Amino acid sequence: MNVLIVHAHENSDSFSSALARTARKHFEQNGHTVAISNLYEKRFNPVGGKHDFKNVSSSEYYKYALEQIHAVNQNSFSEDVNIEMNLLVAADVLILNFPLWWFGMPAILKGWVDRVLAYGFAYGGTYGLYKEGRFKGKKALLSVTTGSPASFYTEQGAHGRSLEDILRNINEGIIGLVGYEILPPFIGYSVSRISTEERQKIIQDYVVFLEEKLS
Repeated sequence: MNVLIVHAHENSDSFSSALARTARKHFEQNGHTVAISNLYEKRFNPVGGKHDFKNVSSSEYYKYALEQIHAVNQNSFSEDVNIEMNLLVAADVLILNFPLWWFGMPAILKGWVDRVLAYGFAYGGTYGLYKEGRFKGKKALLSVTTGSPASFYTEQGAHGRSLEDILRNINEGIIGLVGYEILPPFIGYSVSRISTEERQKIIQDYVVFLEEKLS
């Protein structure tokens, strides 16, 4: 099995980074191939634009999505986008690993989605949506850390709803839309405010989670 972990935390000492390393170690120890796309380490540009393409079409009106499908047809994506696309195509499992920011992904990861899950490559063109999406038959999950405790993510809590509900847009509107089987998210709550022992317990729970969901 080939696993791709797209990691979006700038601090290698962060708990989010520890989860990425934990997943990599777990899969490699079980004989799988793992690639980590560390977006901050790569200084990945999150802003899509004409620089995504080695050339643009002759159309008088520039439209990003149409240039994406033109690049698919011409094999003319920029090298940084092409590298990520190749990693994605090779992977049987995709893990998006990130800290929760404003109920969503850090900008660098959202930009990865915008640029890499391109129109004509991940959806549209010859590809359908959801169960007919390009990545049908493959699995994906979110590995998320939060600053707030789990008690905040309930109907009675400060945020008024579960984190699973908050993550639905990413699960259904991104990874599910392009065909992946959506696995439950793994969540490390309040990781900067808990003890070393509690953080270690989350690491152990993550290994068990990966064994159960991706054995």
